[in-house]
Amino acid sequence: LSCVLSVSADSLHKEINIVGCSDSDGEEMYALDGEEIWYADFINKKGVEPQPSFIDHMTFVEGTYENAEANQQICKQNLKVRAKAMKDTPLEFDPPSSPIVYSRDNVELGEN
Repeated sequence: LSCVLSVSADSLHKEINIVGCSDSDGEEMYALDGEEIWYADFINKKGVEPQPSFIDHMTFVEGTYENAEANQQICKQNLKVRAKAMKDTPLEFDPPSSPIVYSRDNVELGEN
Protein backbone atom coordinates (compact mmCIF):
# COMPACT_ATOMS: atom_id res chain seq x y z
CA LEU A 1 0.00 0.00 0.00
CA SER A 2 1.33 3.46 -0.86
CA CYS A 3 0.05 6.97 -0.67
CA VAL A 4 1.23 10.29 -2.09
CA LEU A 5 0.73 13.07 0.41
CA SER A 6 2.07 15.92 -1.65
CA VAL A 7 3.52 16.54 -5.08
CA SER A 8 5.64 19.55 -5.93
CA ALA A 9 6.89 20.88 -9.25
CA ASP A 10 9.70 22.89 -7.69
CA SER A 11 12.94 22.46 -9.54
CA LEU A 12 16.48 22.54 -8.28
CA HIS A 13 17.76 24.64 -11.21
CA LYS A 14 16.42 27.21 -13.65
CA GLU A 15 17.47 27.00 -17.29
CA ILE A 16 16.84 29.65 -19.94
CA ASN A 17 17.40 29.80 -23.69
CA ILE A 18 17.33 33.14 -25.51
CA VAL A 19 17.10 33.50 -29.29
CA GLY A 20 16.88 36.91 -30.90
CA CYS A 21 17.72 38.61 -34.16
CA SER A 22 17.69 41.82 -36.13
CA ASP A 23 18.35 42.58 -39.78
CA SER A 24 22.08 42.65 -39.10
CA ASP A 25 22.72 40.71 -35.90
CA GLY A 26 21.65 37.70 -33.88
CA GLU A 27 21.92 36.11 -30.46
CA GLU A 28 21.45 32.65 -29.01
CA MET A 29 22.49 31.69 -25.52
CA TYR A 30 21.78 29.21 -22.77
CA ALA A 31 21.99 29.98 -19.05
CA LEU A 32 21.66 27.88 -15.92
CA ASP A 33 20.73 29.50 -12.61
CA GLY A 34 21.42 32.95 -14.04
CA GLU A 35 24.88 32.08 -15.38
CA GLU A 36 25.61 31.95 -19.09
CA ILE A 37 26.85 28.45 -20.01
CA TRP A 38 26.81 28.58 -23.84
CA TYR A 39 26.41 31.15 -26.58
CA ALA A 40 26.70 31.22 -30.34
CA ASP A 41 29.56 33.33 -31.68
CA PHE A 42 28.21 34.04 -35.17
CA ILE A 43 31.31 36.06 -36.15
CA ASN A 44 33.75 33.19 -35.51
CA LYS A 45 31.12 30.56 -36.41
CA LYS A 46 31.35 28.46 -33.25
CA GLY A 47 29.71 27.81 -29.92
CA VAL A 48 31.40 29.19 -26.81
CA GLU A 49 31.17 27.65 -23.34
CA PRO A 50 32.28 30.45 -20.97
CA GLN A 51 32.39 28.34 -17.82
CA PRO A 52 34.90 28.91 -15.02
CA SER A 53 37.64 26.33 -14.51
CA PHE A 54 36.58 25.48 -10.95
CA ILE A 55 33.27 23.83 -11.94
CA ASP A 56 32.52 20.52 -13.60
CA HIS A 57 32.50 21.62 -17.23
CA MET A 58 29.22 21.15 -19.10
CA THR A 59 29.65 20.31 -22.78
CA PHE A 60 26.86 20.83 -25.27
CA VAL A 61 25.99 18.23 -27.86
CA GLU A 62 27.55 18.42 -31.29
CA GLY A 63 25.33 20.37 -33.63
CA THR A 64 24.24 23.00 -31.07
CA TYR A 65 25.94 25.77 -33.06
CA GLU A 66 24.42 24.56 -36.35
CA ASN A 67 21.01 24.53 -34.65
CA ALA A 68 21.62 28.13 -33.52
CA GLU A 69 22.38 29.13 -37.14
CA ALA A 70 19.11 27.50 -38.27
CA ASN A 71 17.23 29.32 -35.50
CA GLN A 72 18.67 32.61 -36.79
CA GLN A 73 17.34 31.92 -40.29
CA ILE A 74 13.89 31.21 -38.85
CA CYS A 75 14.05 34.30 -36.64
CA LYS A 76 15.06 36.56 -39.55
CA GLN A 77 12.31 35.15 -41.76
CA ASN A 78 9.75 35.71 -38.99
CA LEU A 79 11.09 39.24 -38.56
CA LYS A 80 10.49 39.98 -42.26
CA VAL A 81 6.95 38.56 -42.11
CA ARG A 82 6.08 40.59 -39.01
CA ALA A 83 7.62 43.79 -40.40
CA LYS A 84 5.54 43.42 -43.56
CA ALA A 85 2.37 42.69 -41.59
CA MET A 86 2.86 45.67 -39.29
CA LYS A 87 4.15 48.26 -41.78
CA ASP A 88 0.83 50.12 -41.93
CA THR A 89 0.07 49.88 -38.21
CA PRO A 90 -0.02 53.41 -36.78
CA LEU A 91 2.15 54.15 -33.78
CA GLU A 92 0.12 54.85 -30.67
CA PHE A 93 1.16 57.64 -28.40
CA ASP A 94 -1.38 57.21 -25.62
CA PRO A 95 -0.78 59.33 -22.53
CA PRO A 96 -0.60 57.56 -19.16
CA SER A 97 -4.03 56.69 -17.76
CA SER A 98 -3.33 58.74 -14.63
CA PRO A 99 -0.75 61.37 -13.72
CA ILE A 100 2.49 60.04 -12.26
CA VAL A 101 4.07 62.08 -9.48
CA TYR A 102 7.65 61.47 -8.36
CA SER A 103 9.12 62.81 -5.15
CA ARG A 104 12.13 65.12 -5.45
CA ASP A 105 13.66 63.65 -2.26
CA ASN A 106 14.18 60.06 -1.14
CA VAL A 107 11.18 58.82 0.80
CA GLU A 108 11.44 56.53 3.83
CA LEU A 109 8.42 54.48 4.89
CA GLY A 110 6.96 55.70 8.19
CA GLU A 111 8.78 59.05 8.24
CA ASN A 112 7.20 62.47 7.72
